Amino acid sequence: MIKCNICGSDTFQNYRGRTNEQCMTCGSKARHRVGWEVYQHHLLPLIAEKPNARILHLAPEASLFALLKPILGGGYITSDASPERYPHAPCLKLFFPQDFDLFPDGYFDAILHNHVLEHIPGHYGDHLLAFTRLLAPGGKMIFSIPGPYIGQPTIECGEHLGNDAERLEQFLQEDHFKLIGDGFFETLDALPSGSRVFEGVSDARRSELSVRVGKAPFFIWHRDG
Repeated sequence: MIKCNICGSDTFQNYRGRTNEQCMTCGSKARHRVGWEVYQHHLLPLIAEKPNARILHLAPEASLFALLKPILGGGYITSDASPERYPHAPCLKLFFPQDFDLFPDGYFDAILHNHVLEHIPGHYGDHLLAFTRLLAPGGKMIFSIPGPYIGQPTIECGEHLGNDAERLEQFLQEDHFKLIGDGFFETLDALPSGSRVFEGVSDARRSELSVRVGKAPFFIWHRDG
């Protein structure tokens, strides 16, 4: 039987044409449920080893914020360029990348961002590199993106299109500025001073969480310690 690992509900509804995508109790989508599995395996052990760790969570989803805040405590920082979209969290209003120069190198022990890169103008490889600067030795960046659409070319520069309709047609959503395809893994693996880590959520576990096989992949980049 499928069951939400965030709230325990077993009732799901279709969302944007995807069967049983959204939990009807907590509103979590597939990527949130897979995300919580990944956090339990890759984030919480890091916190256990370093109780005063600093965690940066961009665009903090309500379902995940509710789970993380009691565990992470005062070192848990949330931010977004439009904090009014996240009334459940005390978001700092920060625009990436310029406002993140406020933080010194190696300031955070973990950085979380789910479906954020496609909303940021500019080249996603530059953004990933900027995030790695903020990670302390031994820290982790844990994130997800739509796709990646391997077998299709990466297309960027949606911020220069004339209107939302053009972005919807090219990037599948009005507020997306890019579609990340071929070259993603090479870009991730080319980031200096660290390496990619396997997420570890099996297809069988995905099915139990009402997640389609192979969907909602997460990526973990570990800074050399």
